[in-house]
Amino acid sequence: MSSMTFGALRQANDTRQMEWPGNEKADIAFRTIEVAGEFGEVSEAVKKHLRAERGIKGSTASMEDVADEMADAIISLDLLASEMGIDLGAAVARKFNRTSVKYDLKTRLPETV
Repeated sequence: MSSMTFGALRQANDTRQMEWPGNEKADIAFRTIEVAGEFGEVSEAVKKHLRAERGIKGSTASMEDVADEMADAIISLDLLASEMGIDLGAAVARKFNRTSVKYDLKTRLPETV
């Protein structure tokens, strides 16, 4: 399991965005469209991966391609969360735990205060 945290991602994203040319023009609307596009690319990569596994003619994608698209999706989602002042790690833990409570499941994530 990776030791990367949402906090480390946010810090790196915030730092890199200060270097990114034109970032000052990226508002909530832009970030939302970016997230939708990146998650669409995840779907496309999974489809191409399944095509390869099933022997269907057409372009294909490796598991590494799928992982890269998933990473882009999470990075862009964190950028949107940052723009909106949302702590993505805390939001994920809170929602995960609410779902566990709703369905009477024992597994919980630690929630930060």
